[in-house]
Amino acid sequence: MRVVLDTNIFVSAVFFGGLPQKIVALAEQRKITPCFAIETFDELQTVLNDEKFSQLRNSLNFSVVDFLEKLKNYSLLFALPANPPTIIKENRADNYFLACSLASQSQYIVSGDQHLLKLKQFQGIPILTPAQFLNQLKKN
Repeated sequence: MRVVLDTNIFVSAVFFGGLPQKIVALAEQRKITPCFAIETFDELQTVLNDEKFSQLRNSLNFSVVDFLEKLKNYSLLFALPANPPTIIKENRADNYFLACSLASQSQYIVSGDQHLLKLKQFQGIPILTPAQFLNQLKKN
């Protein structure tokens, strides 16, 4: 099952655990396949290495570089058209997640971002919180 996971899902999984960590574990077990646009993977790399997370990074028992390398092994990366849709005007970067969901033919977008969540769906692709996504998986 192909899924677009917002950057905030990975940040929460790496630094804080909880439901996002369960979702990343499903990806590691290859029960879901995370899909990235080049732009969204670059964003993830930048955010995980941001100075504001330096103390949290230092407390990890793995390196961010190793995490990203492993992530590449069980994810799919897609090139997007030059101009992704501009559905979300408040944070234009969120539009890359929408475009990636189409390019990858993903079944879900999972996010904690209110700009995405308020859409509820994008061209038939449900946009869910981590809890909603995990509940949906239990039903299937």
